[in-house]
Amino acid sequence: MQRVREMLLVALAVAGTAAAQQAQPSRPPQLAAATDGKHVSANTTYRVINLAPGLLATLPRINAGGQVAFSMQADAGAVAYFYDGSSVQDIGTLGGETLANDLNDLGQVTGSSLTAGGVQHAFVWRAGAGMLDIGTPTGGGESSGAAINRHGVVTGSSYADFLPRAFRWSAASGSESLGALTPGLGSASFSGALNDGGLIAGSSATADGSRHAFAWTRGSGMVDIDTLNSYDALVVAVGADGEVAGNHIPSLDAIAYRPFLWTRAGGMRDLGTAGGSAAFVTAMTPGLHMAGLINVGDDVQRAMSWTRSGGMRNLGTLGGASSRADGVNAAGQIVGFAEDKAGDWRAFVWTAPQGMLDLNRYLRRAPPGLVLDDALAINDSGAIVATSNAGLVLLRPDTGRPCGHLLGPVVAPALVKAGVPLQAAVGFVDEDGVGTRSVSWSWGDGSGAQAGRVSERAGAGSASASHSFAMPGVYRVTATVVDRKGRNTAVSHEVVVTAAAGGMVAGSGVVTSPAGAFRQAPLYAGTARFSLIAPLAAPLAATASAAGMPARLHFDLPGLPFRSQDVRMLGRQGTQGVFEGSGSVKGTGGYRFRLATSATLPGGRQGRFALKIWHADPASEREVVDYDNTRAPSGGGLLAKGTIVLE
Repeated sequence: MQRVREMLLVALAVAGTAAAQQAQPSRPPQLAAATDGKHVSANTTYRVINLAPGLLATLPRINAGGQVAFSMQADAGAVAYFYDGSSVQDIGTLGGETLANDLNDLGQVTGSSLTAGGVQHAFVWRAGAGMLDIGTPTGGGESSGAAINRHGVVTGSSYADFLPRAFRWSAASGSESLGALTPGLGSASFSGALNDGGLIAGSSATADGSRHAFAWTRGSGMVDIDTLNSYDALVVAVGADGEVAGNHIPSLDAIAYRPFLWTRAGGMRDLGTAGGSAAFVTAMTPGLHMAGLINVGDDVQRAMSWTRSGGMRNLGTLGGASSRADGVNAAGQIVGFAEDKAGDWRAFVWTAPQGMLDLNRYLRRAPPGLVLDDALAINDSGAIVATSNAGLVLLRPDTGRPCGHLLGPVVAPALVKAGVPLQAAVGFVDEDGVGTRSVSWSWGDGSGAQAGRVSERAGAGSASASHSFAMPGVYRVTATVVDRKGRNTAVSHEVVVTAAAGGMVAGSGVVTSPAGAFRQAPLYAGTARFSLIAPLAAPLAATASAAGMPARLHFDLPGLPFRSQDVRMLGRQGTQGVFEGSGSVKGTGGYRFRLATSATLPGGRQGRFALKIWHADPASEREVVDYDNTRAPSGGGLLAKGTIVLE
């Protein structure tokens, strides 16, 4: 049985690979006119603001005022944050992991948080008021907030008697269940979106076992709007006038998602696939401009745009083999990621006049070494939230307003031997010109913070430090820069430390995770990061364990932060090793894994990284596979970037 938090991974499930080539213009992007008749500057460059180091746990949300809500992965579970336009704050918790799922223009956040008893509850948060547990309609079970409108009305899903039910919550009326399309055992519903007029849309099980889209209003209740009689339907967004957009599978004979748009006048309309085998909408403006992707072949997808006047449009790539659109605004800008000619991911912005542009080329005074790899959200003012090699960042269109200290990535080796000094450095830009008070380094091994050597001149600087790790393991190195006003900004870097005497396998890098590998988000195809360290012989394993430094596998996919408790090598053949062990996901134990991996091959060729993660169902004790890239349509995940060394 899927839990509420698993259903919310639909937003993260829309990813893929794409092919097409497009020349990149040398001039800055020219933006289309906004729907209110105002124009955005035709020569846009962006200032960078560091939001947080690490990896995302949910998709970030940005509102009209440029505030951002987001969640970052942590070993003990996700932590949710809020950027108010000048600083970032942890929004707190009800007792455990917290996921921020949506944000409105008033700065209110909704999502889910684990209580002290380990039960997931929906919440509403606002600066000054803190986090409010909004519970469930029945007073029991679990719940999660999925969306919040400008009136503070929340919709989401709750569990009672093991069945999900869509709910609505407001400060005036409290929490109420929206019911389901069919009564009785096996019926279920969950919400996906709502608009400011109060229309709520989602999906609900039908009598024949299908899942149809629904629309709910106070006057009509829950209505089946699936006039196409789909086998499955997932709602993504609701328009200003009550239109509903999402993705559906027409029938069991056509297991491939296709975008749809429902209107009161025309019912549900299949928007087609522009010649592809499937397509998926990921975002829509209130004015019905959609963004998403088209599947044009086996594991090959392309970013797309859809409008009423222009229909579905393939947006191409930056010259490489993949692209995906993640966000769209009222000015006609679409953002996402695309591969360049070298096969590297780059964040892009697309407009009809200019086409697809690499955002890395339009940064004002970017910090040294910064690379933007995916643009995930955009507001109507053109502010963009993106991921990078320095963590999550905000790109603010340059209006001359300074943005404090801007940090690039931590520059350090991915692998180092115990006892050998690790040399680490970070570059930064002082946009405010207030100067740098200090740079401190945390090594993740309990050794305490260390002051770094700082060099600064003409509003730019760098800091460096050296550290020797005593024991093998996986450590997160963090650099924190503090300016003379006391404001701090941090970036981090994961380091794998091997035994000085060798006899270990160690690696760090990224894996291209294929569609079908992640059970909770089967449509996801994209990057996962890993770190691995394990002894090659049993005596060394016993020594490491006795010293309190067990072997480790870290595997980070959006929604699946896996941390091993132990790693055992089952066998080795040439450059390939087979490992198994146990571990936890989001701080919960009881998971097991099996990994077959090979060392990086000469000439930059890809090595194999075949991983399976599973757990036992508490009720049936049957094996539940959480992740398996060996059974995905494209086969085992390949080592795309990184190094694995067997010593």
